[in-house]
Amino acid sequence: MRYPKNHKEEVRQQLLLASGSHAKQHGFAASGVDALAGAAGLTTGSLYKHFDNKDALFSALITAELDKTKRRYDGVELGDYQAMQKILNIYLHLNHVHASASGCPVPSLASEVARSSDEVKRAFEAGIVELKNAVTDITGSSNKAWALMAQNVGAVMIARAMLHDTTKREILAAVRVAGADLLSAAQSAN
Repeated sequence: MRYPKNHKEEVRQQLLLASGSHAKQHGFAASGVDALAGAAGLTTGSLYKHFDNKDALFSALITAELDKTKRRYDGVELGDYQAMQKILNIYLHLNHVHASASGCPVPSLASEVARSSDEVKRAFEAGIVELKNAVTDITGSSNKAWALMAQNVGAVMIARAMLHDTTKREILAAVRVAGADLLSAAQSAN
């Protein structure tokens, strides 16, 4: 049976999407290649047709997931702090805390990237810098972009570690206020 020309790329994207969700929920290091392939409904052999090894898969997964996160900022222009605040409110919501499989990869996978190969760290750094550049394009400040990103990721990580939703909500609310204050200061400066 012949497959269409784009079949291989479609399977690769399906694999990245499904293994990305699986890794964000269960951890990448703890997930075997069988589990990552299985999440996409594929065999381990199929996975190795697309990636030479687990590090290559992790690098591609990180790149795809960070690109998906960065696309949330597409179309938001410099100084559109209202749009930026809406994005931050979605990020700093209890749904995002509870739905790690469909959320940003940074709170779920950053600690694993820190223990990974240089190849994985390179992919992560490139994606994070692109994300920071997208936020900088809105805030007009690299420092504000890094601060917003760090406080938001940290808030989600800490909230995920809490037992009670009331504590999680308190953390998220505090960081939403801090983000709004930072954006307000940026708006006043412009």
